[in-house]
Amino acid sequence: MSHNTIKSAQNKTREVTLLSRFIIFFISFFCFVIGLFSPTSHANTETTSFYQNFDKLSFKNQKNQPFSVSQLDHKVVLFNFIYTQCASVCSIQTKTLAEIYNSLPSSVKSKVSFVSVSLDPLNDTPSKLKMYAKKNHADINNWSFITGKPNDVVTLSDRLKLYGVDQKKRDLAVRPNDHTTHIWLIDAKGQVMMRYMGDPMDKTRIAREIAQLTEY
Repeated sequence: MSHNTIKSAQNKTREVTLLSRFIIFFISFFCFVIGLFSPTSHANTETTSFYQNFDKLSFKNQKNQPFSVSQLDHKVVLFNFIYTQCASVCSIQTKTLAEIYNSLPSSVKSKVSFVSVSLDPLNDTPSKLKMYAKKNHADINNWSFITGKPNDVVTLSDRLKLYGVDQKKRDLAVRPNDHTTHIWLIDAKGQVMMRYMGDPMDKTRIAREIAQLTEY
């Protein structure tokens, strides 16, 4: 075999190697991007405390006791939105969250609060919320099902971008069923750390990340 033939073969081998490395890099980068924008969860980048300027909001829980969002400070909190007349996803999601809560160790439960906000405050009284909670196996001792004035509920849902930018969907008295199924995880400093898709729900992952946040 001539020197030129050997050199040509070496060049082709080098080109194939470089091409293979490029393909591997491209695939890795593509997978990274897909994971970054995965629809199952979304990491938050805001630094403002979720509880800031919420002192004036007024709610009542399922025990008909006053409830303030600021009471959640220094706790890891899982937020979602429901209404008692919801015929489908709300009950399923609440039961799944109950399974997540029950799977947590006692040492974690003491540092965690679950909060379900009614999007039908004109109809969802504390007694109705209590019945709903029991029906869906929620531990009402460390899980608040809250209702309040429609404007206060809107303020709370707006902070979590429940309806995005569609202002027409914020008339709670008319369209409580237009909300998303998202779930929000907030750390003990009041930072919104994660927004999960509520359907389907990765129970193992959510339980793990709740526990991780209680360590800080």
